[in-house]
Amino acid sequence: MENTKITGWLDILEKAKAQSKGTKKYAQLIKLASRPKRHRVSVNLDKLNKLANDNESIIVPGKVLGIGNMSKKINISAISFSGNAKEKLKASKCSIVKIEDMLKDKNARIII
Repeated sequence: MENTKITGWLDILEKAKAQSKGTKKYAQLIKLASRPKRHRVSVNLDKLNKLANDNESIIVPGKVLGIGNMSKKINISAISFSGNAKEKLKASKCSIVKIEDMLKDKNARIII
């Protein structure tokens, strides 16, 4: 299941990179997402809460973990979410967005 998620993410990112010439964001996302699972990024909710602004779009090229709380309303896309993180994000009215929709937002920020 995890490999199909990664493959899907990488396919979407490769297509987006091909369509937009000169954007380093896609190359960085591909590099981070294609790491082996043990080297992949994991971000806790408390870090997201500290770094993100209200109504900001955030991309996490790894897993979002449920340590901490979320007091801001954000749009977020990640390869995977822990069950606890999903519950807390939904409780704080955050939107979990598919990567293909998130890439349309030119102001989306990568947090690692």
